[in-house]
This record gives sequence, C-alpha cells and structure tokens, in this order.
Amino acid sequence: MSGSRELVATGAGAGSSGLANFSERSLVAADRLDLSGSINFFRRRLKVILACAALALLAGLAVSLLSQKVYRAEATVMLLDRNNSAQPSEQTTDNPVALTSQLVDTQVEIIKSRQMAQNVARALHIDKNMSPTQQRELYDDLQENIGAQRSGNSYALTISYDAAFPSDARLIVNEYARQFAGWQTRQEEERNLQVRKQVEERLVKLRGEAQADTNDLQQYRIANNLLSTSGASLTEQEISDYNLEVTKARAAAAEDTARLQTALDQLRSGSSGDDVGEALESAVVSSLRTQEGQLAGEVASLQARYGPNHPQLIRTHSQLAQVREQIQAEIGRVISNLRAKKEVSENRLASISASLSGARANLAANNAAMVGLSELERAAQASQGIYETYLNSYKQLLAAEGTARPVAGILSLANDPTEPISPNLELNLALSLVIGLGVGVLVAYVADALFHGVATAREVERDLGETCLASVPLLASVHAGKPHAVTAIRDNPKSAFTESFRVLSTAIDQATLQRAQVIAITSALPGEGKTVLSCCLSHVLAADGERTILIDCDPRRRGISRLLDVGPDQPGLIEVLNGSSHIDFSKLARDRVLCVLPLGPGADAPDKLLTGQPFIDLLERLRPHFDRIILDLPPILPIAAARSIACRADAVVLAAHWCKTSSFAIRAARARLPRDLVNVVGIALNQVDLRKKAYFDREDVSFYYNRFSEYYA
Repeated sequence: MSGSRELVATGAGAGSSGLANFSERSLVAADRLDLSGSINFFRRRLKVILACAALALLAGLAVSLLSQKVYRAEATVMLLDRNNSAQPSEQTTDNPVALTSQLVDTQVEIIKSRQMAQNVARALHIDKNMSPTQQRELYDDLQENIGAQRSGNSYALTISYDAAFPSDARLIVNEYARQFAGWQTRQEEERNLQVRKQVEERLVKLRGEAQADTNDLQQYRIANNLLSTSGASLTEQEISDYNLEVTKARAAAAEDTARLQTALDQLRSGSSGDDVGEALESAVVSSLRTQEGQLAGEVASLQARYGPNHPQLIRTHSQLAQVREQIQAEIGRVISNLRAKKEVSENRLASISASLSGARANLAANNAAMVGLSELERAAQASQGIYETYLNSYKQLLAAEGTARPVAGILSLANDPTEPISPNLELNLALSLVIGLGVGVLVAYVADALFHGVATAREVERDLGETCLASVPLLASVHAGKPHAVTAIRDNPKSAFTESFRVLSTAIDQATLQRAQVIAITSALPGEGKTVLSCCLSHVLAADGERTILIDCDPRRRGISRLLDVGPDQPGLIEVLNGSSHIDFSKLARDRVLCVLPLGPGADAPDKLLTGQPFIDLLERLRPHFDRIILDLPPILPIAAARSIACRADAVVLAAHWCKTSSFAIRAARARLPRDLVNVVGIALNQVDLRKKAYFDREDVSFYYNRFSEYYA
C-alpha cells in the first residue's frame, strides 16, 4: 500500500511538472504566428469557396448579358476667368468673380441642378405634351443620369450623360454643354431685364415727384417775387446790381466832372483849347489841325514869294482863318459835351441811388418768404437727386445690355459613343469573383462552424474522451484504381490501406493487453463502413496467421453476406443458433485460416437468438478453435440488440465515418454502452481521405502520409 501511494505521489508530481512544462510550451507556442490553421481551413473548404465563386461568376455573367446597355457621351467645357477677359471700357452690372475651387464646385452643382434639366428638356422639346407627373419623372431621370466633374486641377469640366441609346446620350449631353455655356449670359440678361423694368417703373414715379417739387418751388418764387437764376432772392440780386451800378455811376460822374473841370481850368488859364484832352482825342479837331498846318505852310510859302496883297496869299489867309474858327467851334462843342455828360452821370447816379433805396426797403419783406423757399429747394433737390441717381442706373443698364459675357466656353462636343459603359463585363466578372470568394469564405466559415464531424485523432481524444485506434484510409486516396476493399488487401498486403488494419489490430491488443479474442465492430449510425471494416480486419488478421472467424450479426442489412457474396445454400448464424444446422468448427478452423458465418437471405429470427443464451453458447464454442472472433454488429442507435451483443465481446470498436459522423451521434451511442458492461476500446476513423487529411491536424499521423507513403510502394 505504501508503495502504491509513493507511486501515485510520484506520478502526481511528475504530472504536475509535466503540466507546468506543457503550459510553458503552450505560452511559447502562442507567441509564434502560425498560419497553418488558416491555410488548412482554406484547403479543406476550397471546393465550397470555388463553388460560390463559380456561381457568382455565372450570376455576374448572366447579369452582364441580360442587363440593358448604357452608353455614355461626354462633352468638355472650360470655365472662363472674367477678371482677365473683361475690357476696361466694358460696363457690367456685376462685379467680376475670380475662379476658385469653390466656384468650380458651384458650377458642377449648377450643371446637375433641376433648372438646368428643365432648360435642356425645353430646348430639345422632349417634355412637350407631357403631364406634370411625366415631366417630373423626366427631370428626375435627367438629373440622375447627368454627371460633371473637374479635370484634375484645371478649369475644364467634363459633362457626361448616360442613356440607353448612343444618339440620345450625344444629343442630351451636347445640349447640356450649350445650355451651361449660355447660362450665365441668359441669367445676367434676365436679371438686367428685371432690374431695368423695376428701375423704369420707379423712374416714372420719381420723375413725376421731381417735377411736382420743382413746380412748387417755382410757383413759390413767382408768388413771393423770389425769381433768381443764381439761387439768391430777386431783391438781393437787385440790391447787388444797384450797388454795383451806383458805384459805376458815381465813378462815371466823378470822371465826367473832373474832365469838365480840367477843360474849364485850361480855358481859364488862357489856353485856346488845343491842349484839352477831349479835343486832342477828337478826330475832327485832329483833321482840322492837319488842314491848319497845311494852310499855314502855304501862307509862309506864298509870303516868301509874293507880296501881302497877292490874291492867292489873301485867299490862303482867309482859308486858314476859317479852319481856326472851326477848330474853336469844335473845342466849344467838346466842352459842351463834357457838361452834358457830367449832368447825365449825375442824373443816372441819383436814379440808381433812388432805386437802391427802394430795393433795400423790399429786402426786409422778402426775408420772411426765404424760409419757405429753402424748404422747397431742399425737397426739390432731394427729389431731383434721387431721380438723377435712378436715371444714371437706368442708363448703365441700357449700356450694359448685350455686354454680358459667358461663364464657360465649349471645348468639345460629344459624338455617338461606340461602346457601352454598362454592363462592364470585365468589371462585373471581377466584382462577381471578389463577391463570390467573399461569400465562399463566409459560407466556408459557417460550414466549418456548423461542422460536427470527427476529423482527427485529437478531436476523438479531446472532444469525445475516447481513444483513436486507427485511421483507415479511403481506398481511392491510396489506390489509383477502384478495387474492392478485400481485393485491395489481398493483392496489396503492404499498402497503406492494409497497414491501417494492422494498426487497428495492434491498437486493440494494446488496449486489452492482448486479451481481445472476441472483437465487435459497430457504429453509431448506418452507412459508416463497419462491415467493410470487419471484413478487412478479419482478412488482415488471417493473413498474419491468426485463425479468424467473421460473424455477420446484423440481421437487418446482412452486410457481410452481401459483401462476400455468400450463397444461399451455406448455413448461417441463425441456423446455427436455432439448431437447424450443425457446423464442426474444429474441422473448419483446421481447414481455413479465415472463416465466415453469414446470415442467409431468408434468415428471419427473433433478436433473442442474438441476445440470449444461444449466442453466448456459440461464442464459448468458438473460443477454443479461433484466435480472433470478429462480430459485425448492427449500429448502436437504431438497433437495441447491438448493445446486448456488445456486452459479449472482449473489445468493442466504434467505427466512425471520417468528417461525416457527428460527434453528437458518437456521444449518444457511447452513452448507450455502459462502461462497466461494454469494453469500448476506442474509435476507428473510417474512409479517411489521405489527400485531404493533411488539411487538418499536424499532430495526426495521417498528416504526414506524403512523407512516408514511399514505404508502401
């Protein structure tokens, strides 16, 4: 007892140390990036992924071939910089706007606007005779199919339109380009027209108001005798004029008086009037003086030649005297004129002075009237100023008419497109492939998540808590042809398929310490290959020299009898159990290494024969003569008799179809085999595809089949 306790303690300590080492190894392994699991997943589910991709490609191809074709036509316009294009002499109603990215984006939105769609529809007359509902649908369709985008960082815009027919796409996109190129001009013209109409209406009203205010002002001036051309009252103007005239008259009177006084003073001093200023300035006096000089010269000449009584001299003296008298008379007239001029100047001065006194008397009366005049003048000036402002604006609008510049110019118009843009076969197939692969991966993940089949030995041991005895390969995965399983074992005793049954036999012996004489092969559900497993295991044991008998214990299917093509005349298990047939098993064991006890085609018997004492007695009879007794049992879940027969076996092997049998079914079957009554030594994975087994667990022996397959050559 103490030794046992020490052994247990030692084992526990070793286990703890091993667990600690395992944990450290797991942490180290977890730090490494391992993609093998993902790669194996894709390799396992490659068919599902490829199938989804193929279906998606077919769907994309069908959509591409059946979808309506769409053609795209493109026209190019260029935005114009109005700052650079404007001439200094040009008059515009709007301030120039510099081209910016925001402005370009705004022009793109204008192209896509509903107003532009309406303009295009009206220009092409495609909305004619349509109801309002149809027109809305038409405008919606135009907005939906029109596109505009900036070409890089330039000011060129590419306008595109998608339509079912090439001609429609060309006509509509070209009309869009024309409408957009003339949009700014039309907008400005319409805006100018509206503003001009408003200004005209306002101008008429303001003109009437200005005329009324001016008329009131003039009537007030007339009524109050305030007529003026310089803005001052009439009386003020008169006083100003009179003051000026008085000054002039006084100066003129003083001058005339001075002239007269000077002339009189000269005459009083004994002057003959020759030196009087006015006489000197008189043309008559000057002419007479000339004559006087000539006649005096002639007198002197005649006196020198003739005597004093010479007639010619006397006549010349007479003429000289007459000229001198005329000179004196003319000087007298000059003095008389000076007196008259003086009197006129004095009279004029007196008259003007009298008028000035009267004007000054009227000025006080006009001052009261000037208050009302100022008010009327301000009103008239204000009305006139507003009227002139509107008049100038109206003239500017008239001058700006026809000077609006377009915001864009057409660089190129579209032609009929030759190739449709939709459906794009290459793009659709590429997208379909990507979508199909994505869906395929998703389906593969879902399928993998919903997969409950048993695929690896580790799953058997970890998830089911059972021993994985062997992995029997799918015959097609290790043989090029498709031979019968028994034939493959007989013809290829060193193949991987045959070796898997030797592995199964060895595992059974190791699990039972080589005491497994009666071996029962069963499964959870039908169709998992337990019958083939029983036959092949029996043949391998017999080939190794062990006397083996294979008993078909499945009365429902009779799989061994059909597999080995047992004739109806050969006695079977039912006949032996009910005593209708007697078989000498000692002689049979001596004659054959492998014996088969089938179920005949008409072997109908109650389950009591298989579960009762006759079957127990049969096994006791067989034990002395055979080294191995292989029982092919019915599946556990559908047939209750299989549980009772399994209790009679030394070892029970559960066959599970690789990747097909659900782990839940295996658990259900194992739960119906009590551990104290049935010795289930483990599970044998059947029909393992070694070509795919490498996609699962690297800790499984079959994962390395490609490495050691040469041993079976």
